[in-house]
Amino acid sequence: MGEVDSVSARITEIVKEVAGEERGFRAGLVVTEACVNIVKYGDLGEEERIEIELSFEDNDAKIVIEDTSREFNPLDVSDPNLNNFELLQKGGMGIYLIKRCSKKVDYAYKDNRNILTVII
Repeated sequence: MGEVDSVSARITEIVKEVAGEERGFRAGLVVTEACVNIVKYGDLGEEERIEIELSFEDNDAKIVIEDTSREFNPLDVSDPNLNNFELLQKGGMGIYLIKRCSKKVDYAYKDNRNILTVII
């Protein structure tokens, strides 16, 4: 989990420099939430890694997050009921935040890899 924090901080700083403070914050949050979910729920082996690619198209940050954990499409997850505090405590906010912080989110499963592409 410590590596997630350091990678997220680095992504935040790079995006801030190129695309501004707000997009940098959003990029860091997206990376943190996606990677924490993969680590917690993805059944990654000890030697398996999460790959993150950052690029820029015009003023948008494009983040591609790939992992080899079991297939999971976060776009299939319904948004949480924000009026029910007890349900919110059980989880589901990470995917919701990824969707809300992004202009566009795409998912694919190819060659035994989850590929999440986020435009911020």
